[in-house]
Amino acid sequence: MSSADTLVVSYGERTVGALRSDPAGALSFAYAREWLQDESSFAISVSLPLGADEVVGGPAHAFFANLLPEGVVRQSVCQRLGISSDNDFALLRAIGGECAGALSITGPGQPRPDPEDQRYQELNDRQLQDLVTDDDTVPLLIGGPTIRLSLAGAQDKIPVALLDGKLHLPLAGAPSTHIIKLPQRRFAHLTANEAFVTGLARRIGLPVVEATLYRGTDPPSLLVARYDRPPSDEAWPATRLHQEDLCQALGLPPSRKYEQEGGPTLVRAIELVRANVREPLVDVRRLIEWQAFHIVAGDSDGHGKNLSLLYAGDGAIRLAPFYDLVSTRHYDRLDPNLAMGVGGRRNPDQIARAQWDRLAAELSVAAPTVRALVRGVAEQTADVLAAWTAEFREREGAHPILEALPRRIARRAKRVRDSLA
Repeated sequence: MSSADTLVVSYGERTVGALRSDPAGALSFAYAREWLQDESSFAISVSLPLGADEVVGGPAHAFFANLLPEGVVRQSVCQRLGISSDNDFALLRAIGGECAGALSITGPGQPRPDPEDQRYQELNDRQLQDLVTDDDTVPLLIGGPTIRLSLAGAQDKIPVALLDGKLHLPLAGAPSTHIIKLPQRRFAHLTANEAFVTGLARRIGLPVVEATLYRGTDPPSLLVARYDRPPSDEAWPATRLHQEDLCQALGLPPSRKYEQEGGPTLVRAIELVRANVREPLVDVRRLIEWQAFHIVAGDSDGHGKNLSLLYAGDGAIRLAPFYDLVSTRHYDRLDPNLAMGVGGRRNPDQIARAQWDRLAAELSVAAPTVRALVRGVAEQTADVLAAWTAEFREREGAHPILEALPRRIARRAKRVRDSLA
C-alpha cells in the first residue's frame, strides 16, 4: 500500500503501529516491531492483543472507528472538510490528533507534535456563545488548522484546558483537561439534567466524572473533567491515560452500541470487565449499581460506548468513572426502554426481583447479593435526593429541571425498592 493508505498510531513519543485502509475502505492494524519488543508496551485494546500479525477489518476497524464523532456532528465535520461521511480513514487522518485516551493518529510523514509548539488559546464566552447560536459552526474545528480533535459521541462537545480558572483551546497537540458540552436545542435543559443526575450519582457513592454547569453561555453548557487527563506535575497541566470504551473492547462498531442492534448486553459487559480489570469484584459490583442507578434516575441510554476501561500508568486496567448520566425519560420523545436489559426485559418499569435474580444466575453471583446492591442504590438515592435538590437549587437557582425531575426520580426509587420484596 502507498503512504497515502497508511497512518501512524502513536503513544506519546513512541510508535504503536500502522493503520491502513484497503480500496474498499476496510481498516487494518499491525503493531510496530519496536512496540512489541518493549517490555513496557501494552495491547491498546482487549480486542487487539499484542501480536505480530496484521488484524484486518473486524476489531481493528471497530476500535478506530469508535474514536470518531457520530451523527450530526460527524456529518458537519465531514462536510466542512470535504470528506465523505462514511470514510473513517480520511476522517481519522484529518482529526485523529487528540483522541480520547492517549493515542494519536497522524500521517506517516507528519512529525509528532513538538512540545515547543504546543500552546493554548484562551476561549472567551462570546466565542462559546457563537457555538451555541450558530448552526454553521463545527465545534470540533473551531481552533482552525492548528487544532486536531477527535471526540467520539453524538453530542456537541469541545476539548478544552482549564488554566487559572479560564477556558483555553489546546493547540498543536497540547493536552486538554476538560470537555465542554454545549446545550442542545432539541432537549430543554439537557446540560442541567446531566449535572443534576451526575451529582446525584456522586452523592450515593458511585465513581463519576466531575460535571458542573458553566454559565458562560446561555443556556448554560456543561464542564466535564476528563478522567483520562489527570493533573500532571510536569510542564503540561495533564497526563494522557489510555482508555477504550466497551464497543472497542468487544470489537463492535459504533453502529452496534445498543443491545437491540447487536451491541453489548449487560451480562456481556460485566463478563468482559470481570475478565480484564485488576479488581473484578469491585468493578462488577459497580456495574450492577450503575445499571440500578440508570433505572432509578430514568436514564435509558446506558449503551456500550457509555462504559470504558481505563489503563493506568502501571499497566493495570480498571473500570473508568461513569459519565454521560442523563435522565432520558425526562423527554417524552426518547425511547424509554433500556439500552441494556436486565433478565430479558428492557422496559425498566417491568424489571423486578425475578429479573435481577436471573441476572445474578447469568453472572454466577448470589441473588441476595445482587438484590442488596440494587436495593442499596434505590434507598440511598431516596435518602440523599432532597438534600441534593436543595443544594442544586441553592447553587443554580430555581432551575426548571427541578420542577419535575427530582419527584420522578423519587417515585422510581420507591418502585425499584418495592419491586425487590
